[in-house]
Amino acid sequence: MMSFTRSAAARAAAVVMGLSVLAIASPASAAAYDGTDPNSTGCATGAITARKAFDSIDAVDLIEVDLRYSPRCKTAWARITLLGLGPCPSGAPCGYATAHRNSDGRQYSCSIPAGAHGCYSPQVNDNGVTSYATGFANTGGLSASATTSSY
Repeated sequence: MMSFTRSAAARAAAVVMGLSVLAIASPASAAAYDGTDPNSTGCATGAITARKAFDSIDAVDLIEVDLRYSPRCKTAWARITLLGLGPCPSGAPCGYATAHRNSDGRQYSCSIPAGAHGCYSPQVNDNGVTSYATGFANTGGLSASATTSSY
């Protein structure tokens, strides 16, 4: 009976140790999302807008820059939307959005293609650290830029 109890205790300890290792591995799995698309990974599902910034002229919002956050994946990405500027004119991209992780400076950007009203960047691991979003757009006659606070 004594050997059974010790054996059961040893197995229970091994299970607890295994769960501890899984819990520690979580940030590493979040880091695996660095540079990936939040939609194709499923991280965009259930995401929130953690921070938001605007640039306006005469009380007309020209752009909105969002820092999007996935509680499920522990990731963040930038999204820019052209509001009062209209879509990008034909030709080259007219702006960008960048997600920037504060802890190490890692960042990913997207470009607003011609004819579009915005874009979203690849995501950064945001587990236990903070990030912010910045964006810029120039449609020829007007330009605008905005930066969110960190989250």
